[in-house]
Formats: sequence, C-alpha cells, structure tokens
Amino acid sequence: MREGSGKFLKQQQSNGKTAQPARGDITLNFEGVDLREVVKVIFEEILRENYLIDDKVQGKVTIHTTYPVSTEAVLPILENILQMNGAVMVRNGALYKILPATELKDMALNPSVGQGKARMKAGQGVQIVPLKYITASEMKKVLESVASPSEQIRVDRARNLLIITGSFQKINNMLQTIEMFDVDWLSGMSFALIPLKATDAKTITGELKHIIGSSENSPLAGMIKLIPIERLNSVMVISQQPRYIKDVRRLVSQFDQGSDKSLDRRLYVYHLKNGKAENIAAILQSIFGNEVSAPTYSGPLGSRDPLLRSNVRSPTATGIDLKNSNADSKAALSKEQPAAAGAAAAVRRAGLPTAVTQAELDTAATIIADPDNNAILVMASPLNYQKIKATISRLDVSPKQVLIEATIAEVQLSDNLSYGVRWFFNGATGSGRPYQGALGNLPDSVSGGDGFALGLFNTANDLKVFFDILETESSVKFLSAPQIMVIDNQTARFRVGDQIPIVTRSSQSTTDPDAPIVSEVQFRDTGTLLQVTPRINDGGMVTLEISQEVSTPGTAPAVGGGGNVSISQRTIESTVIVHDGQTVVLGGLIRESSTGGKTGIPGLMHLPLVGNLFGSTTKDVSRTELIVTLTPKVVRNPQEAYDISQELREKIRDATLFHDDFQRRRASSN
Repeated sequence: MREGSGKFLKQQQSNGKTAQPARGDITLNFEGVDLREVVKVIFEEILRENYLIDDKVQGKVTIHTTYPVSTEAVLPILENILQMNGAVMVRNGALYKILPATELKDMALNPSVGQGKARMKAGQGVQIVPLKYITASEMKKVLESVASPSEQIRVDRARNLLIITGSFQKINNMLQTIEMFDVDWLSGMSFALIPLKATDAKTITGELKHIIGSSENSPLAGMIKLIPIERLNSVMVISQQPRYIKDVRRLVSQFDQGSDKSLDRRLYVYHLKNGKAENIAAILQSIFGNEVSAPTYSGPLGSRDPLLRSNVRSPTATGIDLKNSNADSKAALSKEQPAAAGAAAAVRRAGLPTAVTQAELDTAATIIADPDNNAILVMASPLNYQKIKATISRLDVSPKQVLIEATIAEVQLSDNLSYGVRWFFNGATGSGRPYQGALGNLPDSVSGGDGFALGLFNTANDLKVFFDILETESSVKFLSAPQIMVIDNQTARFRVGDQIPIVTRSSQSTTDPDAPIVSEVQFRDTGTLLQVTPRINDGGMVTLEISQEVSTPGTAPAVGGGGNVSISQRTIESTVIVHDGQTVVLGGLIRESSTGGKTGIPGLMHLPLVGNLFGSTTKDVSRTELIVTLTPKVVRNPQEAYDISQELREKIRDATLFHDDFQRRRASSN
C-alpha cells in the first residue's frame, strides 16, 4: 500500500490577520471631474511619469480617499477608474499608453514568464505560466470560473503552458489560484494492490462496487476507484483518503473466502525464508500425497501410476486463475492439462474404481521445488492451497544452531593414574585419595552403555578443575580445542593432521619382466578427527552423535620393502544426551607403547655370551588415555549468535593483552 498525503490544494500561508493597505501622504478627492483631467493630475503631479492618452478615452470621475494612500497604490486605483470607463493602460518602456479596451487586441504586449508574482506594477500585460502537475486544459477550466470577460486565457498543450492576458491585479489573482491547484496530485492519492487468495479479481470487484456504490447518486461517488487486475488476480484500489483504502482491505479479507466449490486450479509461488525448497517439497509430498495430489483409493493398488502422485522435480503468494488467464499464462501452464488426461487414463489402466472422475483429477495439487529461487510452486485449487500454505509456514522456520566447544587431550598414565582416569576419581572406598568421587555417578542416559562417559560438568570452572587435578598428578597434552557452529541435525567435521598414502593394489605386466610396477594409492586421514551431529529437542536437551578418532602413523617401511605404513588409531563412537551448556567427558581409550634399547661398550656389548657384562638392555612402557570433552550451547536466534561471537572476541582480546603484557615484563626484566 502507498499512503498519500490526502492534500490536493496548496494552502496559502496566513497569520490570521487581515492585510491593511499601506498608508501614505496622497489624498485623492475628485467630484465629477473629467477623466482626462484626473489622468493628467496623477501622472504629472503625483507619479511624474510620461503618458499618452487616446482621444477616444472620455468620462467623468468621482473619487474620495478616506485616508492618505501611498504612491504605489495610486496606479492600481487609476487602473480601476479606467476600467470603469472602458479604457485600459499599457506600459511601453518609459511611456504609459491609455486607450480604449476595444483596441487592446491590436497591441503587442511584452510577456513575462513564471508562476510567481507578475513583474509589472500596473497596466495590461501577458503572463506565460508553465505548469508542473496539472494539465493546462484543466487549469483553464478552473481559471475561467474566476476570470472576467476582459481577461484572455490561452492553452499550449504541447508545452503544457497557460498564456494569460489581463490587468496587473487580475493576473496576480490568477497566479495565486494556479499556485493552489498546481500540486502533485498523485502524491495526495493513496494506492493499494490487494492480492486475492480464494476468489477471482473480476468477481470480487463487482461485489465491492455494489456495496460501496458506483453511481453518481452515491455519497462516495468518485472517492474510491476499484480496478480488477486479472493477470495478477488482484484488486487495485485508488482513493483520495487513506482510511478508505484500509476499509476496502478489510472488506476484501472478508469476501476473499474459498469454498468447496472453488475447484479451478491456479499457480501459486511461495518464496521460502529459511527452509530449503527441495526438503520442504519432499515433506509436502509425504503429507499431502494422498489428500490433494491424487484422490484416495481403496483396494489393492500395487504400484501407483506416477501421474497420480505429486511431482517433486527439483514456497507473499500470487494465484493465477487458469480459466481467466491470458494466452501466455495458458501456454506456460498447458503442460498440466495433458497430465490430468493422462492420469485419468492411468486410472483405467490400473483397474481402479470408477468413482474417480476427471473433476477429481483436475483438483489434484502439483508441488514443484524451485531450487534456484528457493521457492515452492503449487498448482492447486484455492481451498487446497490454503492447507498447503499453512503447512509451509509452519515448516519454514529459522533452524536452531549449536555451538560445540570440544577439547581433545591425552593424559599420561603413571603413578596414581596408572589404572586410568575413571579409577583415579572413583576408586575403591578408603583409598585416601583427596579427589575420590569428584566425578560422581553418571546417569544411564549419558553413559549410554558404551563405557566411555566419565562425567558431566555444569560449569566451565568444573571442567577447569578437572584438568587442573590431572595436571597435578601427571602430564596432560592438549591435542586440539576446536569450536564449531553447526545447524541442528547437521554434521560438523573437524580434521587436523596429515594424509598418509596407502597402496591398495599393485600390478605388473607378466609378459615384460622389465615393466614397472603400477600401484593404486588412496590417502588416509590421520591425526585428530572429530565428527559431531547434534539434535535439539524442545526440552533443552541435546543429543550428540559423536565419532572421535586420534590416529598416528607408524614407522615408514624400508625402501624397496613394499607394504604400507601402520596406523595406530583410537576411536570413540557414542551417542550421549546432555543439557544445553553442560559438558560431557568421554574417555577410557588407553594406548600402551613400549620402547627398548641397549647401551654399553661399543663392540664388546655385542659379543655372544659375555656381551651382557659390557652393556645393559632397557625397556620403557608408557600408557596414555584419550580424553574428549564436548560442551553444546544451543543458539536459538541471531541475537544469541551475536552474543557468542562477541564473547569469543573478548576472549581473543584478553589473550592478546595478556601476551603483550607478558612480553613487556620479560623485556623489562632483561
């Protein structure tokens, strides 16, 4: 809707006070004096201007001024006296000519241009007025109602000009009238294009005209104009009052109601805001496949003919009435008509019940995804489209996101940690360890029966205490600490490491012994690999499907020895349920590695039997446990996403300030 100003006349500025004539020192008192004598006194004694008076100008003058007037007011007074006696005054350079009004048409007058006040001070003149908004012919009709027969108004339609001939006072009066009417008429009008959902534009326009009244006797005649736009199936409403537009819109919403008899199919385009066109189209097919896409049948069907199903090929909405559409629209949609006929034939081929009619097939809905525009195209009756549209609006919602903060660490198992992290915190009663029971018992929904879950933490401080305790007892190596934002029900993947070539197949020609060996190689990801799929429920719980792998390539094979590099890997695959903001700790994957060597006197320590007397053999066994912590934080709207990004910026800034301060302290100490 475009709401206009509702103003169609330019208001003249006024301070509410009546303008008083300028006072002066000239008093005019003539009683039955000859007109020529009055002209002589005014021009020679008062104005001291040159003048020329025609012999045909004759008359008697009686005038008395109640109070003295200014010199500027004398000429207009004289002009009124001349007009009363059938004479006019024309200025030609420095000379004023006074002649009968009937001879004015034979004189050439110098024109002035513009809408402002006329430049001449008195006498007859010509004013050329360019118009901006109103047409010259319409403005002439307005001026003729206030002009006297002595004024001439001509129209130049090609340039939209008015040419006005008349006295100084009359021209100024007409210029003021033009200024009031020459306004932007369209800016005052209000417009609205109202799309229809269930009825056609021509029908509802006729009903509205009948209610509002379109005859000249109606009190609203000319105030509201209704135009059906059949191509868009909409109603254009034009009015001088914005309030009338709103009233018509309310009437349209009440009249635009579908009925069971609205069976004509139309094309609707629904543009999605958040969802993906292909996904929503597939869901709509599953929901409405047996309701609006094809009639419901009973009895054995076997394989339903494809023509009876929704066609999902690759959702504001505007409807096009097929019955009233133009030739281009019919050509664009002509593919749907053969489909309906083919569907009827398919019914007969499948041996379906004869209750299926052509009318039922004509009302079936066709749903098509437009991935390029992320829109859903629906070919359906108005009643069926309302059902589909309501479903689309509920599906097309902004998806939730999850920020996953992960920490992947490796703990050296020695001394008190020799039996693993879980045993260290939840060992036998009476062991005397100060950290016994720090993790507590875990609910079944978290552990999941996999044996990998170590504990839950509600705050970041609890997690920090957990790692601080481990560092006091042993060595903790943090392999990675990624932060990943992922959409609900989508998979986030994190990889840090190298790709190792693995020979999958080798071949060599059997006829040529010197032929090279041809090998097929695939690359295997190693390092830290994390894959998480979150699923959010309405209760604030987050289900995490976790796949974690830490792999390390072994020693490369000898040159020419063939074979592949061995890869040592530790993998966690688990599904856990945690609250929004809680941290789950996964562990239990222990790796044991041993290294050995021999030291002693070179040469002698390798002697048989007595070599051990000159050297010693060492063997070191190390055990490490992989610890993975995951903290999901649900992001429900853009504001929460912005808050999280701001928090991350502050952490980076604080870390930068700490680093700079540390560098300054170290430099000053040196």
